[in-house]
Amino acid sequence: MKKLLIFIASFPFIINAQEAKKNKTNKSVSIGFSFSPDYVYRTLKNNDGSSSSESKIDSRNKREKGKFGFTTGLNLNARVSKKFELQTGVLYSDKGYRIPKQTSNYSPRPSEPTHIKYQTSFNYLDVPLKLNFISGSGPVKFIAGAGLTANFLRNDSETVTFIYADGSEKELSQSYGFYNKFNLSSLMSAGVEFKLTENIFLRTEPTFKYGLLKIIDRPVIDYSWDEVTAYLWDVGLNIGVYYKFNGK
Repeated sequence: MKKLLIFIASFPFIINAQEAKKNKTNKSVSIGFSFSPDYVYRTLKNNDGSSSSESKIDSRNKREKGKFGFTTGLNLNARVSKKFELQTGVLYSDKGYRIPKQTSNYSPRPSEPTHIKYQTSFNYLDVPLKLNFISGSGPVKFIAGAGLTANFLRNDSETVTFIYADGSEKELSQSYGFYNKFNLSSLMSAGVEFKLTENIFLRTEPTFKYGLLKIIDRPVIDYSWDEVTAYLWDVGLNIGVYYKFNGK
């Protein structure tokens, strides 16, 4: 009877010790490399609310299209509990938009282009901070996350490609330097984690990112395609391989 009373009295401490041990084994740190092919574009904003600006935006939306970009770099994950993880890293991304090939206004002489196309690119150094929710106990787990990314503009380029009748091309590229150097993007993802070995796992996550700050704040000018008031966004498929240093 005495032993039973001692066991009952000590039972809560046994449970707490087991929980503490369990939580400790759930904690881990992992590092990995990821690459995401992205479809990138922008949203134009009417600053003055006028019908004239709205007409110009409509015209540009018909003329300009999204382009393919990418996001790649190193990620650091800190598993803080069985179901939650903090993720950060240092990434490099390419964003922007384009005007597809169109007939040139020049006369079709051999020395002059018959077609022309444009592309605007922004290259950022990205530092994300994301909270991931992880569910499942087997080799395959569900993962979903949300957070913010600080975007530091490294360079911008406006590239014009001239296409000639013989199929040859000539590119002219320049940087204007009047785009905002800092942006902040919201980030959402959901996907699957696959355990490959005891310490290596693979993640595939469809992602969506939307710029919260303007890349530039200038009047919308119909005939100057680089001068826009715009927000960048992209959708992609992030694929990463990670090595886990400790924990389960």
